[in-house]
Amino acid sequence: MKRAPRWVGAAVLAAAWIGACTDVGTSPDGIVALAFDTLPYPALVAFDTMRDSSGRAAPLRAVAYNADGNVIENPPVRYIALDTGVDISSQGYLIASTRTSGTVRVVATAAALQSLQKTVTVTRPPSAFAASGATVDTLKYTSPDSATNVSKAMTVKLTRDSAGTAIGVPGFIVSWQATYHGQPVPPGDTTLLSLWDDSRRVAVLDTTGSDGVAARTLRFRSTAFRAVNDSIIVSASTRYRGAPVAGSPVKFVIHLRPKPVR
Repeated sequence: MKRAPRWVGAAVLAAAWIGACTDVGTSPDGIVALAFDTLPYPALVAFDTMRDSSGRAAPLRAVAYNADGNVIENPPVRYIALDTGVDISSQGYLIASTRTSGTVRVVATAAALQSLQKTVTVTRPPSAFAASGATVDTLKYTSPDSATNVSKAMTVKLTRDSAGTAIGVPGFIVSWQATYHGQPVPPGDTTLLSLWDDSRRVAVLDTTGSDGVAARTLRFRSTAFRAVNDSIIVSASTRYRGAPVAGSPVKFVIHLRPKPVR
């Protein structure tokens, strides 16, 4: 049986303390903690149902725990939108009925408990995906290795056409993949390279911002590098309703060259 994260244990203890005044209940189906931590997808397209990364309609899902800290199967959870323009079916499907932009807040409720809010970005469907800037760059690396062996930002932009104007589409997941000598580099293998987010953390998934832009940098580790001149290919891709958006994937070529010794 799936066990609860640590914070749920604290919630259960609090519920037991409150139980001195109120009847919390010890039934295996008695809900004492409610977690609403993730969404099927960061964005909801106008006039559509929320979908997961594969493009399939996906309901909202909260996790309920009993007094023993165990997950309750099929709990009686309701979902409530705190903003107008969206509807939620009895099965938990979030639908953008009239709202076409902005954000909406959603909570889960069960057994007099209410979860923290989750914010969903509402947007229009994308029509194009392209690089925003150069797709070929040269990284002049130092050896021995140093923290300066980082490429310039590789930037992509997801857009939709509106009266001939390209407008950024927010809230879409962008997947990044590095390839070396024709072989995809596993995300967990940082021996030779890694893809960094803005905080210099290893991350191969990004979400387009309010301007439709997503970006990554390449951290190259010359200590594990035996050649002198070489190159790495980095691909960025995104999908809508399970199919690649036009222009996806976008490919970047990073040439590796030793920095001249002065």
